Amino acid sequence: MKSSYATVCGTVVLTAAVLASGCKREDPDRTPFDNRVFMTDVTPVRLLVERETSELEGLLAARTAKPVDEPVALTYSADESLVSLYNDANAAAALPLPAENFRMDDPTAEIPAGGVSASECTVNFVGLDALDFSEDQTYVLPVRLTEASGVDILTSRSVNFFVIREAALINVVGDIEGSYLDVEWKDPSPVSSMTQMTAEALVRFRNFDREITTLMGVEGKFLIRVGDSSFPSDQIQVTNGSYAKFPTVGNAANALPVNEWVHIAVTYDSGRLCIYVNGKLQSSGTCGYGAVNWGTYAAIDQEQSTRGFHIGYSYERKRELAGEIAEVRIWNRVLTADEIAAPDHFYTVDPASENLVAYWKFNDGAGNVVRDWSPYGNDATAPEGMKWTQVELPEK
Repeated sequence: MKSSYATVCGTVVLTAAVLASGCKREDPDRTPFDNRVFMTDVTPVRLLVERETSELEGLLAARTAKPVDEPVALTYSADESLVSLYNDANAAAALPLPAENFRMDDPTAEIPAGGVSASECTVNFVGLDALDFSEDQTYVLPVRLTEASGVDILTSRSVNFFVIREAALINVVGDIEGSYLDVEWKDPSPVSSMTQMTAEALVRFRNFDREITTLMGVEGKFLIRVGDSSFPSDQIQVTNGSYAKFPTVGNAANALPVNEWVHIAVTYDSGRLCIYVNGKLQSSGTCGYGAVNWGTYAAIDQEQSTRGFHIGYSYERKRELAGEIAEVRIWNRVLTADEIAAPDHFYTVDPASENLVAYWKFNDGAGNVVRDWSPYGNDATAPEGMKWTQVELPEK
């Protein structure tokens, strides 16, 4: 599915089947009646309108329970009268989507003779950047399957809703518990020999029930982690080389929360280290010396002989990160305290920002590849797969 298509929303209380009919639900594949046509999916579709987005697309699909003898022509139409039913069912105050903000250039579809599935019908959403989303305003476009030649329509599955709302800055994140990410650097030069750098991540830790939780880096080189054998398991520690660590003494005030989103930033300037949590300086000091080289790759089964950069892994599997992650960034300069604490900085930055050399937003929403939004295109991969979670950040 193209990125401009709507994503299915599983959060609306009632399906269109319930809203469209007071009848009991019918299983279209087990109906005792004659063959009927119905919408393939009546789960309301959520369209999230991101900044500067003006157009999106949605798809409608229908099918019959059994193959049809003759071609079946279908027609869809918008039905504004169903908005009130949507609002009643969801305790919502959605407005009908204005007519100028959608079009159905061809509201028809066809099931071929001998087939069960109809061709898809496209709904184009336009001018979305002009909609008023203040005070979390939501818009709804109900679409009904209104006509079918030679076959009856299953009324309880004849309507779907497109729910249009403003996107949050972050709408999906990666869950990497039980997994990790590698980077096979197409161009390692911007993350190699960094005498100055900043590394950032937005993380929701699920627990710290292990000695070490790995955030990112290269084991035995430069690694950002939480905990150590003689250091609290819920506090950030950075290692530089085989022996340099900072901090070396724990502080209860620096404990990270669980089940809360926390922004972590680490800056490095030729040995001088600063650790920021939620935009506030937590600790600073020295940690080794020399340049940081993160432009290395090694599969984890090679880790004992060759060290590579990973997210959520170092040395052994039991040092995984149990939780969700987003907005992982590497800069080859030191960000200032004001830059780190700037409005919305935790949730998004311009991919074209100067000295931003890796930017994994974790907004892909499916699959095991995480796009690098920086100009260098060094995508990260979860070799064993990963999960995705829908969120709305910042939380309201």
